[in-house]
Amino acid sequence: MSSDEQDTGDDRARDGARSPGRRDPEQERRAAERARRIRERRAAERRAAAGTPPPTATTSPTSPTSPGGRRPGRRHRRGGRPGGPGSGRGAAAAVRERTAARAAERSRSRDPRYRRRRLVALLATAAVVLLGVSAAGWWALGRYGPPVATVRVDGTRQIPVRDVEDAAGDQTGVPLAAVDTDGVAARVSAIPGVAAVEVDRSWPDTLVVAVTERTPAALLDTPDGPKLVDVTGFVYRDAPPDVRLPRLQLPRVAPDDPATLAAVGVLQALPVPVRDQVQTLSLGGGGSTFELGLTEDRRVLWGPWPDTDRTAARARVLGPVLQREGAVYDVSSPSLVTVRQR
Repeated sequence: MSSDEQDTGDDRARDGARSPGRRDPEQERRAAERARRIRERRAAERRAAAGTPPPTATTSPTSPTSPGGRRPGRRHRRGGRPGGPGSGRGAAAAVRERTAARAAERSRSRDPRYRRRRLVALLATAAVVLLGVSAAGWWALGRYGPPVATVRVDGTRQIPVRDVEDAAGDQTGVPLAAVDTDGVAARVSAIPGVAAVEVDRSWPDTLVVAVTERTPAALLDTPDGPKLVDVTGFVYRDAPPDVRLPRLQLPRVAPDDPATLAAVGVLQALPVPVRDQVQTLSLGGGGSTFELGLTEDRRVLWGPWPDTDRTAARARVLGPVLQREGAVYDVSSPSLVTVRQR
C-alpha cells in the first residue's frame, strides 16, 4: 500500500472516530485532493512504463483553481518533465552525435591525404617562420654586424692584384653582411682578362674575391698592336712582349664567328710540342680550309675547317708525321697522310 493510500485510510479512521455520520466540506476536499494525487501518480507510472511523454499539466476539476484556470502557487509547465523520457532521448541523441564526430575525426586523421595536408601545412608554417627569423637576423647583421677588415684576392696570375682591389672598391669598415657582392663582382668582371669572378663573405671580417682569368689561345695583330685571344675567341687585352702564341690570320676574329671557334679548337687539340711549332693559322684556298705555318718554313694542310669531327684525329697523326723530312704535310685525310717537298 502506498503512503497516500495509507494516509487516506488513517484520515478516514480519524474522521469516522470524530463523526460517524456525514463528512464536513473540509474532509471532502482533503479526500478529493488525495484521490487526485493517487490518480496522477498511477497515470505517470503507466506512461513511464509505456515510454510516452507526459501531457501538459492541466487542472483537475476537483482541485481549486485560480481565475486563469491554473492551480495557485504552481507554474504552468510545457513539454516533458526534467529527467523524464523525452529529456533522456535528447541526451542519448547528443551522446550519439558526439561519438560520431569523434569517430569521423579519427577516420580523417588516419587518412594519408589528410596527414599529407597537415604535414604540408606544418612545413609551410615552419618555412615562413624560418624566413622571418633569417630576414630579421640578416637585417641586424647588416646594421650592427662586424665590419670588413680585409679584402682577399684569389686566382690572379697575370692580372695585378691592385687592379682587382681598386675595382672592388674600399669596403673597409662596411658591415660584412651589407657589402653589395653583386656590384663588386660586376666591377671586377669588367677588368680585361677576367673570365669569371665570385665574391663571398668569410666570417667574421674578410671579403673574398675569387677571379678566374681568361686562358690565352692565340694572338691577333691589330692596328693597336698584338692582342690576346682566349679559348672562346674573345679578344681581350694587349699581349705581353715576350708571349709566344700562334697568330690568327682570319678576316674576322670574334666569339660568334664559326671560323674563329674552329681555329681555336684546332690549336687546343694539338699536342703542346706541336703547338709550340705553330706560328700562324690562316685560311687556305677558297676560304674553306686551314693552313698552319710552322717553324723552318713548313706548312700543314689541315683540310676543311667546318669538318670539326676530324679535328682530334688530324691532331693525333700530325705529331708523328712531323718527324719525317718534308716541307708540306697534308693531314686533311687522317687515314691517308702525305708528305712532300714544297
